[in-house]
Parts: sequence; C-alpha cells; structure tokens
Amino acid sequence: MCRYCFIIRYIVGFFLCQPNNSILSFYLVCAYRQALFCLFYPQLSPLCMPPTIPIRYTTLLLLVFLGCYPLLVKQADAQVPPVGRALYERLARTRSEYQAAMASGDSLQVAETCYLMGKRYGAIGDYVTAQKWFTRSLRIREPRGPSEDIGKVYLRIAEHQFIQKDYEAAAQAAKRAEANMQYARSQKGLMSSGILMASVYQKIAKSVSPVSPARLDSALYFLRRSEKLALALKNPVDIRLIYSMMADYLEDTDPQQAARYLQKMRAIAGYDKQTLINLYTQLARHHLRSKQSREAKKWLDKATVLRDSNRLGDYIQNRNIEQAYTNVYLQRGQWRQAFGHQKKYYTLLVQLLNADRDGAITRIEKQYESYKQETRLIAQHKELKLHQQNLATQQKLTLMTLLLCVVACIACAVLFWLLKKYQRLSVHNAQLVKEQNHRVKNNLQSITSLLDLQSSRLTDLAARRAVEESLLRVEAMALLHQRLYDGDRLAEVDLAQYIPELVSMVLRGFGFDRLQPRYHLHPVWLDADAAINIGLLLNELVTNACKYAFPQHQQPTLEIGCQEENGQISLWLADNGPGFRSAGSTNSFGMTLVDMVAQKLKGKYQFDTSRGCLFSLTFNVKLSSSTY
Repeated sequence: MCRYCFIIRYIVGFFLCQPNNSILSFYLVCAYRQALFCLFYPQLSPLCMPPTIPIRYTTLLLLVFLGCYPLLVKQADAQVPPVGRALYERLARTRSEYQAAMASGDSLQVAETCYLMGKRYGAIGDYVTAQKWFTRSLRIREPRGPSEDIGKVYLRIAEHQFIQKDYEAAAQAAKRAEANMQYARSQKGLMSSGILMASVYQKIAKSVSPVSPARLDSALYFLRRSEKLALALKNPVDIRLIYSMMADYLEDTDPQQAARYLQKMRAIAGYDKQTLINLYTQLARHHLRSKQSREAKKWLDKATVLRDSNRLGDYIQNRNIEQAYTNVYLQRGQWRQAFGHQKKYYTLLVQLLNADRDGAITRIEKQYESYKQETRLIAQHKELKLHQQNLATQQKLTLMTLLLCVVACIACAVLFWLLKKYQRLSVHNAQLVKEQNHRVKNNLQSITSLLDLQSSRLTDLAARRAVEESLLRVEAMALLHQRLYDGDRLAEVDLAQYIPELVSMVLRGFGFDRLQPRYHLHPVWLDADAAINIGLLLNELVTNACKYAFPQHQQPTLEIGCQEENGQISLWLADNGPGFRSAGSTNSFGMTLVDMVAQKLKGKYQFDTSRGCLFSLTFNVKLSSSTY
C-alpha cells in the first residue's frame, strides 16, 4: 500500500514539475518529498522508499535540491516571457524627462511627458496608470482648444479601451480623436483614427449575434479611407498596418484576398523588429486559420527568437504569441504543451490583474505626495508665469512707448516738412494771386484810360454819356481788384469797406463829391465773383440816382445798407428822388443789368417808389469765412 502511495506522489510531482519539462526537476522534487518524509517519519521510511532511490542518498538529494531550487524557480519563470526590458528602460527615461519638465515649469512639455508616461505604462499593460497620465495631459491641453496633440492622446485612450474590450468607450474616444485631427487638418492623425474606428466597428459587429452588416460596412469604409491616406502619405509603417488590418478583416470572408494583403505587407521594405514580431505572429494566425500548424509554429518560433534576442516583447505581443502557441498545439493534438502555453497566457492575465491591484494601492499612497508636489509646483509655476507675464508686459509697454516715440518723431518731422512745404506753396500762391490781381487792376486801369481818352473825343452827348457809364463800370471792377491786392485775404472782399469806396468814386464822377451818404454796413466778406456782381449792381443804382434823382432835388440824400443774418445777405439803397415812372419796365440797359446780377446771385429784388426810390436785394451766398 505504501508503494502505491509513493507512486501517486511521483505522479503528482511529475505534473507539478511539467511546466519546466525537466526530468531532473522531477526527480529532485520526489527526492525532496521523500527526504522530508524520512526526516519526520523515520520508522516508516523503509516501507515507503522506492527501489530506485536508496535511503542513504536521501540526505544528499535533499541538499542537492535545496541548492538547485533557485535555478528551478528561475527556469520556471523563464518559461513565461516577461515584458521586454527595453520597455522598462524607456519608462525610466520618460520618468526622468517628466521630472525635468516639472522642474522647468513648461506646461506644454509637462503635457507631452504625461502623454509619453501613459504610452509607456500602456506598453507594459498597466492601463489604469496609463489612463491617469493621459487624463493629466488632457487637463493641460484641452483648455487651449482642439489640436493634433489632443487627438493623439484620445487615440491612445481609445486603443487601451479597445484592448480592454470596452468597445463603446473606445468608439467615443476615437470620435473625439478624429474631431481634433480634422480641426488640425492632420492627414496622419485622420488615418490613425480611421484605423482605430475600423477595428472598433469590426469588434462591435462580431460581438453581437447575428453579425451586424452595417457595422462591418462602417469598418470597411474606415479601412478604405485609411488605406488611401496611407498610400498618399507613403509611409511604409502605416501601409503595413493597413494591409495587416485588411488581412484580418478578410480572413473569414475572403481568405485568398487576405493572403494577398499579407504578401503585400511582407513585400514592403523597412521593417523594424517590433513590426516583424507582429508580422510573424499575424502570419502564424493566418496559417492556423488554414489548419497549417507546422507553418504557424515556424513563424511563431521566429517571433519568439526575435523577441528574446532583442529583449523586446510588450504585454500584447507576449499574450498573442502564447495564445497562438496554444492554438498550434491544440491543432496538433499535443495537449500537454497546449496546456503549458495556455497557463502562460493566463499567467500574463493574472500578472496584469495583480499589477493593477498592487499599482492601485501604491498609487493611493503616492497620490497624496504627488498631489502636494504638484500643488507646490503649480503654485511656483503660477508665480513664475505671473512674473514672466509682468516682465513681458513691461517689455511690451517699453517697446510700445519706444515705438510711439519713434513714430511721433517721424510724424512730427513729416508734418514739419509738409508744413514748411505748404507754407512755401502758400506764400508762392499768394504772390501769384497778388500779382494776378495787380495785373488785372493795371489792365482795367489801362482800359479806363482808353475809355476816358475816347470819351473826350466824342462829340455826340449820348455816346459820350454811354462811354462814361462804361468807364464807371470798369472802374468798379478795378476798385475791387485793388481791394483784393491791398487786402490781407487773397480772394475775399469786405463789403463794409468796398461799398463806400465804390459809391464815393461814382459820386465823384458825377460831381456829387460833397454828398455824404449814410451807410448801415455790417462786416460781410464775400468772394471775388459775388463782390464784382454787387459792385456792378451798386454802380448802376448810384449812377441812376446821380442822373435822375439828385439833379431835381436841392438836398439829395442817399442811404445804403448791407447785413448778413442766418446765412442770408440783405442789400438796400434808397434816395429821395422822384422815383421811376415805369419801374416794371425791363427794356432799359440798367434794368437788364440789375436783373442779370440778381439771377447770378440767385436772389430776389424789388423797387419801392412810394417815397423816393428804395431798392432791396436778398440772396443766399456761401460765405468764404465767418463774418467779423
């Protein structure tokens, strides 16, 4: 009976040592158990000792087992490929970069290193910690508005949620990534988001029963769109990834087309080692679907050698390799090897769960310290940022003040130059206008002299009187130009000064220089054109008074008034003569002249002969300047 019990113990020990696939470890475990049994129950040891292992070697075998036990443990652990050391080295480097970014106070650099930390933790399978770092990166970047960097973070979040089979959340994150990439107009980002959306829709379509054709069509749409973008960008890595996904998509519906995509993928040059591991694993899965376990194992062995020789292999790669090995041995009927690789596959899953559990505890302990450190760094960052803003504001104000001073100096210089230029032009123009007025005055005086000479030779009294009247009109215009030449203003005449001189000249011409007219004149400045018309009009009216009113009266009187009120000028002239006998007649030259002047001034005039003769004219004229 004891021998049967010993045989049972041998069988149990064999299965316990089977993951190591070592006969030596089997015998060592059996010897270890037998030695313990003999030490605690020496009276029964001869009955239970198998014939293959003598009692005298029990103690020796026990010592050998104790010495070899660490080697056995190391061998057993080596059977489950750990995550590549290179990934942990990258994680350590990125952690140092994060600490340097926090010390520098650059928020954008901190956001980028937070994204890289999430990426590194995702590579080793710690998705909870990765999500924490991604969230921290988004908190810094999202207040700045949509960007390609935000889309990049959402792509990683969607990828991790896809790996954890939370497809709905992965779809939402992928949509946010695509929106940011569209805003940033990133073709590569749109291609990556399309690849992820295709994977999500493909998994969602296959997760329901029956399979959703609409979801599969959406997956194919995004794959086609990403394929066009990848070919346009001419990036071999992206093109290989698209071909790989197309092969997976067509594996169930069109295996031949899937094989062609795999051939295209293999034909693309420039593979890195990580991509080769994924390619070999995918080729193995393709051969497994075709029931070609021998070819599948060949590609898996290549992937394993490449992974182990370069210290590569992240969590997903190791899991896929072990799962593929399990399927290979299942197809070949090697249940023991299949069980061993299946155990390694589940060991990876357990390691991930344990890492999440231990990591959660560690994170809770470190979160408070990190929070205090971050709070202190944020306060320092805010203070530094405020100081930098103050410095920047002061620099801007100084620069703006300097620029304003320079601009003001330039403007003053330009204005001074323009002022001098315009002053020179103004003086030159004034001289030209004065010269013109002087020449016109001289010309008019020449005409006056000629008319005076001509009138002295005329014998006909009517002709002589007509020439003398014309002479008075020319002298009225000459007087106006004399005022323009002598005055301070080049093209303006003050009626309060011009009218008395004109009236005195006419009275003197008819021998009434002793007559003292009464003037009611306000200072009114008119331009030269309007003043000439007023001069011709007054000359005609005073001439008529001298011809028809004053000779018949012993004490002749003459009153003239001019004023401006509300933009309207009123001019009136009154004498104590007998008045007109036919005031409404317009056949005479004088009345024709009066009517023409009124039309030019766009005014209204009237005669009142009830008491002598009263002439009044009202017109609107745009004054050259305000009245004085």
